[in-house]
Amino acid sequence: MKDDYIHLFVRRPVRRSPVINHGYFTRWAAFGKLLYQFLDCEGSNIKKGKTKRQILSLGAGFDTTNFQLQDEGKAPYLYVELDFKEVTSKKASLIESYSQLRDKIGATASILRENGEVLSEHYKLLSVDLHDIHIFAEFISVALQAMG
Repeated sequence: MKDDYIHLFVRRPVRRSPVINHGYFTRWAAFGKLLYQFLDCEGSNIKKGKTKRQILSLGAGFDTTNFQLQDEGKAPYLYVELDFKEVTSKKASLIESYSQLRDKIGATASILRENGEVLSEHYKLLSVDLHDIHIFAEFISVALQAMG
């Protein structure tokens, strides 16, 4: 598992049972395969390069997929990450602190650590409590309206 950004989020590795490591690897490999199929997929009625792909990551945690996809030239048009405010505040702080992360989201990005938000044209990190389905549904509705 190659990840050029994980060291910015995790201070020291945690030793786990080999069975757990196999589970992590299996999930990571399966997710990666499906993700690249989605990003490389061309529908029958879609002209190559005209599709604006979007990814919504629920419970994103300290996932670094967006940054890796940018390095590979495979980033979707929009990458949105949602998690609890405690998590997104920490992630926003780390993105603001490290130039290799900050540079990936663009010079005009707005980073609001206290709100747990990072807002740029092609990347959004937002705090949402997914336990409250009504607030989540309202959030999705507003987001869809904003996207036109």
